Amino acid sequence: MKAILNLTDWGLAATELEKMDNYAVVRLSLAYPGYQAVLAYPPAERRRRLAALLRANYRALAAALPPGERKKIGSHYRPAGIRQRLPVWQLPALLKLAAVEGVWLEEVEGLAPKPPVATLKCWSIKARFAVQIEQQKTGLQTVEERMLLVAAPDEEAARQQLRPAFASYAEPYLNADGYLVRWQFEQFLDAYEVEAGALAGQLPAEGLEVFSETKSRRLTSARAWLPGWPAPPAG
Repeated sequence: MKAILNLTDWGLAATELEKMDNYAVVRLSLAYPGYQAVLAYPPAERRRRLAALLRANYRALAAALPPGERKKIGSHYRPAGIRQRLPVWQLPALLKLAAVEGVWLEEVEGLAPKPPVATLKCWSIKARFAVQIEQQKTGLQTVEERMLLVAAPDEEAARQQLRPAFASYAEPYLNADGYLVRWQFEQFLDAYEVEAGALAGQLPAEGLEVFSETKSRRLTSARAWLPGWPAPPAG
């Protein structure tokens, strides 16, 4: 859908543009013809035909713009748009042109862009934990790989947000033999932005576990947990 893509960045609404006297530096993106426009031609001819259609769109757009200094976006052979200083009130009409796909405001006379608001995204974070038993030095050690969904503006914020919950997850407890056991966070393994932004506002701060898998590995001295036993209480 055609639109002026970043109006909210400037605190503007589409309904007020035609009443404004300001000038703006804008990028006008050319409409892309699409493969259907050249499907009837042999494959070797299609790219050349697409480039020719883009040049035709560029000429149509340039002819519709008022005189002024402008910069071509893209190349002469395959233009992508025009950058020019234009009256804001003209933008809605330009957006209706068949040659135009979208408009981006780079500068608006008399206005400053609003500070960006951190948008919460949904992240899938994979982390590994070692099941450590007090004083165990040999044999096999269980490791757990957990996958959690967490809402955060970026990947690093998602990782840091999980750390307090990981510290709680590692709280030691006594096993049947009286030894301390803890599920100790080792490292982040992977992260991926999930196309489920609508979930972001519903996820708990500590993340939502969606998958867990345990494996075994050889226990080494570097992986052992040797907290040291305190002296028994007197009396």
